[in-house]
Amino acid sequence: MKKTVTLSTAALALLTQTAHAQDGVTFYGLIDEFAQYVNTGNGYTAALGSSGQWGSRFGLKGKEDLGSGQTLSFVLENGFNPTDGTLATSGSLFDRQAWVGLSGNWGEVRVGRQNSPLFNDQGTQDAFGGVTQASGMDNLTVFSFRTSNTVSYVTPEFAGLQAGVYLGFGNAGGLRAAGSSQQFDVTYEHGPFNAFVAGQWLKDSDGSATNRTIMAGVSYAIGRATLFGGYSDMKWPDLALNAYTTGLSAKYQFNATNTLAFGYAMLRDRTSQGNNADQLGLMYEYDLSKTTNLYGALSFLRNRNEAAYTLAGAANAGLPLAYPGANARGVQIGIVHRF
Repeated sequence: MKKTVTLSTAALALLTQTAHAQDGVTFYGLIDEFAQYVNTGNGYTAALGSSGQWGSRFGLKGKEDLGSGQTLSFVLENGFNPTDGTLATSGSLFDRQAWVGLSGNWGEVRVGRQNSPLFNDQGTQDAFGGVTQASGMDNLTVFSFRTSNTVSYVTPEFAGLQAGVYLGFGNAGGLRAAGSSQQFDVTYEHGPFNAFVAGQWLKDSDGSATNRTIMAGVSYAIGRATLFGGYSDMKWPDLALNAYTTGLSAKYQFNATNTLAFGYAMLRDRTSQGNNADQLGLMYEYDLSKTTNLYGALSFLRNRNEAAYTLAGAANAGLPLAYPGANARGVQIGIVHRF
């Protein structure tokens, strides 16, 4: 039987009151809705969607100073679909994040459901921040955004260098059990230059195979322009996928409110199937205020043979293809409001 969890108005009000009643606790959120006009191989289709640039969410986050330089922090974050009011993950209230952590001058340890380091770092891999239909690096790269039952340690920053290690204990405990994971990342930031490398190894649902993604990216700012380069290497037995993706993109900040991004990415299949794909993308963003922005994306994704990649977004899978190997093209216009 399919179970559905509904957050009532009274419960939401209680969360809000609790957030404002305690020091150091914040209730926050983001709503992203868009309209799209997309051809996925059988003519153009108009549709509404949510989470095109950023995943729609609300949550609670807080900190407590424990003294001696130690801080306790937590995040409880829910994903939802504002187009119909449903949970992003049926039956899961805090599907995006649910962790508690302790930090000091020695670094930070977190325990619970957490964003993967690849998810955290992908924004420095292309000019689109890894989101909207225009991002070929996002559409042509496979990895898990989050893992449950995870313990992570992130080092303090030293001369722009920082590293993290993540261990997921699976669905029933154990580092080699079904659903277990091992992840890492190393990031570097110095002036206009940013770089990272991150890796993820995930046991599948029955523990018989390991799905793996390695990701790397660099960016360099030159005045109002920023150049990006990205690489992702994927081997997922679950999906019969053995491929790599590379991408180049650029972003130009015209002024404080107007940004234009352009990029190209290509995926090359290492198997005998030759399921290659590539994508061109263009994105424009206009900030209406500090909390609200508009975005528009223009995209063309070319699939080869039986490849079935779609024009997706931050937290949506995109419209399905009419048939494997179909090309996808279209325009997306959306609005984001943060609170």
